[in-house]
Amino acid sequence: MKALILAAGQGKRLGKASKNKPKCLVNLFGKSLLERQIEVLKNNNINDINIVSGFKSELLNNYGLKKFHNKDFESTNMVFSMFTAKDLFISNSEDLIVSYGDIIYEKKNLEKLINADAEVSIMVDLNWKNLWLKRFEDPLSDAETMKFDKDLNILELGNKTTNYDDINGQYTGLIKFRKDSLNKIHEIYQKLKGNSSISYQNLYMTDFIQILIEKKIEVKASLVNGGWLEIDTESDLINYKSLEKSGELNTFYSQ
Repeated sequence: MKALILAAGQGKRLGKASKNKPKCLVNLFGKSLLERQIEVLKNNNINDINIVSGFKSELLNNYGLKKFHNKDFESTNMVFSMFTAKDLFISNSEDLIVSYGDIIYEKKNLEKLINADAEVSIMVDLNWKNLWLKRFEDPLSDAETMKFDKDLNILELGNKTTNYDDINGQYTGLIKFRKDSLNKIHEIYQKLKGNSSISYQNLYMTDFIQILIEKKIEVKASLVNGGWLEIDTESDLINYKSLEKSGELNTFYSQ
């Protein structure tokens, strides 16, 4: 199994914490986000770890990872970054874990995803609302739809909503692509380049996953209850450090 960490962005909403380094190198609880991800991946026997770089790419040279560089990181989005590493999709040889660079997650969550057998499996948090209440005054201001059926087939994700009933769980930015689906998924992306109605350079990952669903790719939820954190803004860093200090952090994430 291989892993790919999408870490091209600077993370300007993190303020001074990411002013001079990629977002993935922001420190939380004494380690960078990247170090925490590498540690969890290796603890799950995933040693073939790749990374997509962008902002301050040279700062990622000393982690022993194979680098793919997105030179257009300032004007492109996550899906474009992912297919900068198209070699990992074309090879079709091993399952591939894809992770956003601005999350951390527990070993048990990754284990569950590794053992999932759908063509595309996505870590989905059922405990999302409790975490979002710590992060946002109004959780719905940031939340998006996530609907799946009784067999955990994802039907819809990534749309804005004002109704909690539209959110069965939270998309987390941790995905597993089964090896026999990799080439097919790459071909779907390639065809998007010829579609003038879609800006493939700025495609959000949730939009791409919705396209895969519409193309009859099997996309299933791998359900967890917490065990991860997203680090998107300066207030996230403040809130998580406050939770650690108060002893509440373990409700959401165990170090």
